[in-house]
Amino acid sequence: MSPFRAANVRAAAGRLADQRAGLRAQELRTEIVEQLSQPGRGREYRRGNVTHRASAPGDPPAVDTGRLRQSLGVQRIGNGHYRVGTNVEYAPLLEFGTRQMAARPFMRPAAERVRRRG
Repeated sequence: MSPFRAANVRAAAGRLADQRAGLRAQELRTEIVEQLSQPGRGREYRRGNVTHRASAPGDPPAVDTGRLRQSLGVQRIGNGHYRVGTNVEYAPLLEFGTRQMAARPFMRPAAERVRRRG
């Protein structure tokens, strides 16, 4: 059997594409985590003995408990296809905003930065 059979080449290309997609997904997750690790630029307030600085509208959410940042994961959903996301129920409210709160986007800006890097 020739090592250059078309089926072998296709299989190797598929594995390489899957590996590259996985690396890009991990790069996106890292970019989001870095964004969520930045200090807030909004108002400062106290909760008990702890002082917290909120995020400003349009900035990524400031860390309060760290739950959102810790929840980010990468999931392989098929050959060459990965999902980067969170199961935290309030994540869409932060990303897109609500009637009472301006958006604090963190996923879309990170995806755009990773996309621009190529």
